[in-house]
Amino acid sequence: MTDKLSVRKARAALKDNDENLREAVTQELTALAASEITDVLFWDETGRVTLTSADQLSSRVKKAIKKVKVTPGRNGTSIEVEMHDKIAPLRLLAKHTGMLDGVQDQNKPSVIGINLRGPAVTKYEVIDEQGTEVDSGDGEGETAVEESDP
Repeated sequence: MTDKLSVRKARAALKDNDENLREAVTQELTALAASEITDVLFWDETGRVTLTSADQLSSRVKKAIKKVKVTPGRNGTSIEVEMHDKIAPLRLLAKHTGMLDGVQDQNKPSVIGINLRGPAVTKYEVIDEQGTEVDSGDGEGETAVEESDP
């Protein structure tokens, strides 16, 4: 892709049905996400910084450079290299590949089904010493309790 790619255009292209366009956008985002300043500059043992020649830079590295600013000064020429932000391409690639799907689900409340059962009902008969039924154990009616002197 030779055009500048905005985040909005990249999102739209990743949703597009054209496989070639999606692949081109993915490669462009990967180039931005994998960029390192050491691809453009390097330091020697003395701390001297050297700029890599433009003809030695790969197309991937050239895509990752946002700006090069050359400023002449009394102590020599200063060169400022600004790289594209890595966070936006990484976020888009992670979303496109589904890496963020699990993270989004963690913030949603869980739904748990709980089935409660009461205790089993047991019916019983209580018979006093005279042989009369005192309580049937079914919870219906009143319980007759007789007190007697021994």
